[in-house]
Amino acid sequence: MDGPFEAGTDLIVGELASAGVPVFRMDTAQFPLELEFRATFNKGQWNGVLATEQRSVELSDIKAVYWNRPGMFRFPSLSEADEHYARGAARIGFGGVLASLDAPFMNHPSRATYAEFKPQQLRVAGAVGLTTPRTLITSDPGAVRRFAQFIHGPIITKALGVPVVAHEDGWDQMYTRRVDPSDLNGVQVTAHLYQEELEKDFEVRVMFIGDTCYSARIDAGSDQARIDYRSDYDAIAVTPMATPSEVQESLRGYASVFELKYFAADFIVTPAGEWMFLEANPSGQWAWANSAGMPLATAFAKTLEDWCNR
Repeated sequence: MDGPFEAGTDLIVGELASAGVPVFRMDTAQFPLELEFRATFNKGQWNGVLATEQRSVELSDIKAVYWNRPGMFRFPSLSEADEHYARGAARIGFGGVLASLDAPFMNHPSRATYAEFKPQQLRVAGAVGLTTPRTLITSDPGAVRRFAQFIHGPIITKALGVPVVAHEDGWDQMYTRRVDPSDLNGVQVTAHLYQEELEKDFEVRVMFIGDTCYSARIDAGSDQARIDYRSDYDAIAVTPMATPSEVQESLRGYASVFELKYFAADFIVTPAGEWMFLEANPSGQWAWANSAGMPLATAFAKTLEDWCNR
């Protein structure tokens, strides 16, 4: 269950098809115009069907679920007030049945939502033994200036929510950026996250799949990419690397606390070799790191196939 044209899901579906595992793919945004749904509760369980023009599946036949950034329900023919009601009814009714499926999820929507909160990520990361940067969350410009003085060095800011700002002319991606403490216009509008800018040798994205860590070393070839590699993918080099055993154990603890079967954790590795945890995305993109040396799609598909065969 995912949004349309999601590269990682395309790879997983291909792997499952090659292994002969039946797949039903859908996006919640297809309901109700392009997705038929009915479910009856009887004798302690939900029975029913999901169907598109191409395929259908009985709810009782679903053995594993890959849940990755499904789209928002859309009701273009309704007024704003009616759309608000319809979206809420779809979330509780349709979404509630999906969340009640008697099958393992990667990840269950309730756990993925809980794990998106960056303040909670930092707390849990510290509790399982990971080192984290000094961080401030505030809407007070004065607090930002005092934080910068306390750090005695550069600070950065990053998005707390979805890192996209929509406007009349389209949308802008919000990347991590350095902060000028003398220019804090707009800070008072909402909560913002600030962190010390750590000296880095390179970055690592760790994909935690099932119970296994797959680490991609990221070396930046531009100043822009050194601040946020997502802003300049053409300037980065991605190399598979081993994950230190102590980091693996901490990430297993992190997964246990949040009850996650997948997440992508971002680290900075300092010149002294210390791994510093930045954040973890329970729906983090990974297709860009998939390769023969790091067969992530195969790992996802094998985990889902094993669940189906239980």
